[in-house]
Amino acid sequence: MNALGGNQHERRHGTDTGGGRAEPDGDFDPDSAAIGEPVTAARTKLADQLRAGGRADAAVEAAFRDVPRHLFLPEIEPAQAYHDVAFVIRSDGEGLPVSASTQPAMMAVMLSQLALAPGHRVLEVGTGTGYNAALIAHIVGCQKSVVTIDMVPELIGQARANLAAAGYGRVTVVCGDGASGVPDRAPYDRIIVTAGAWDLAPPWWAQLGPGGRIVLPLSIRGIQLSVGLESAGDHLVSTSACRCSFIRMAGAMSGPESILALGPQPGLHAQAVDGPVPDADRLYEALTGPVAEEPAGLRAADLGELADLDLWLTLAEPGLTRLNMMGRHEARASPSQQRIAALMPLGGLAQVGPAGELGVAAFTPGAGPGPFEITTRGYGPGGAGLAKHLARQAAVWDQLGRPGAKDLELSAWLTETPQAIGGESIVIDRPHVRFAVRWSAS
Repeated sequence: MNALGGNQHERRHGTDTGGGRAEPDGDFDPDSAAIGEPVTAARTKLADQLRAGGRADAAVEAAFRDVPRHLFLPEIEPAQAYHDVAFVIRSDGEGLPVSASTQPAMMAVMLSQLALAPGHRVLEVGTGTGYNAALIAHIVGCQKSVVTIDMVPELIGQARANLAAAGYGRVTVVCGDGASGVPDRAPYDRIIVTAGAWDLAPPWWAQLGPGGRIVLPLSIRGIQLSVGLESAGDHLVSTSACRCSFIRMAGAMSGPESILALGPQPGLHAQAVDGPVPDADRLYEALTGPVAEEPAGLRAADLGELADLDLWLTLAEPGLTRLNMMGRHEARASPSQQRIAALMPLGGLAQVGPAGELGVAAFTPGAGPGPFEITTRGYGPGGAGLAKHLARQAAVWDQLGRPGAKDLELSAWLTETPQAIGGESIVIDRPHVRFAVRWSAS
C-alpha cells in the first residue's frame, strides 16, 4: 500500500523548539549506556525500509529515525523492537489481542495520511504504548500540542512512564473514553484514531477545527480501511484510503459484529458482519470439510490486487455476510486450524440459507508473491455455487478496470444533516453518520 499525504494546514500554535520536531526533554540520549550501536543500527534500518517502501514522507521518516521505539516496548529485546511487526501488549482470556503496538509500516502510512505540519494541535484516540504520540510530537514540533486518550488505566500509566523515559513527558495523556475525545483541549487540526471504528463519534467531528483532518481505521462492511477524511463544509470527504487491520475499539464505535469461536479454544475465531450470522459449529464444519475450487480465469499481480477484488466484491454483494478470520494460530496447530488460518489475510463471504444451509467462498493468494491465478474456494453445502458466482463477478471487476482501495471515494454526514447523495453511491447508515461510498472514474 502507498502512503498518501495531502494539503498541509499551516496554522501555527507555537512550538517547543521550532521547525518540525519536538526535542526530547533535557539531555536525553535514547542510545545511552549499554544499548549502543546495535539499537541505533536497527532503528536506522527500520527508517530506511519505511522510506524505500514509500510508506513515510520526509517528516515521518525523520521521526522514526529519532524516536526510540525500544523504550516503549520495555519487555522486548531492544533491537527486536525495530522489526517491522506489531507487538501485542495486552490480550483477553481467550487469547485475542485487545491492545498492541502497531506495525511501523502501518503507523507511517497513517501519519503520512494525516499530513501533519509544524504547530498542529493533534488528538490521538488509542494511546497504546505511547510510541505513536511521541512520533506525532516529533513531527509537529511541540509536545504540548499532542493529546492522547485511552480508557485502560494500566495502559495509560505505562504509556506515561514510556513517554517520560523517551523524553516526551510533556505529551498530555488522558484516561477516558476515546469516543468522547478531549473537549477542553479542542479544536484540533488533526485527529488520529488507532483502533478499529465502525462509526464516527460526533465529539470527534465537533472537536475537529476548520480545515481539519481525521484519519482512522474504518470498518466498511467488515473490511477495515485506513481513511483520511477532511472537512468540506457540512460533511467530510476522503483524501485517501488503504486496507488495514486494527484491534476494534471498545464501546459503541466498535460495531455490532458477532464473534464466533471456531473449533478447540483458545484458537481461531470468525467475525461475522452485515448479514445473517452462521452457526459457529456449522461454520467450523464447513471450513474444515471438502473444498470446491473455481478458477476465475484471471491473474492477480500480488496480494494487494487480490485484496482490491475482495473489497469490491464485499461492497457489490450486500446480501452476503462478511467473514473475517482472527485469533491465535499456533505453530503446532491442527490441519483444520491451519486451513482456516490460511483465510486470515482476506477473509471471505458467506451465504446463509433460510434452513441454515451454509456456503462460504473466499479468494486465497497463491504460494508465491505473485502474479498468480485467481481461484475462488467454496466451503460447505452451498460453497460450490457461491464460488462460481464470485468467480463470474471477478470478471466484472476486471472489466471495470479493477477498482481498489485507492479508487474508493467516501463521504460522511451526521445523520441529522440533509444529504445530497448521488445515485451511483453505496449508502451505509450508522447510528451517528451516513456514509456514501463510490468508485472514482478510472
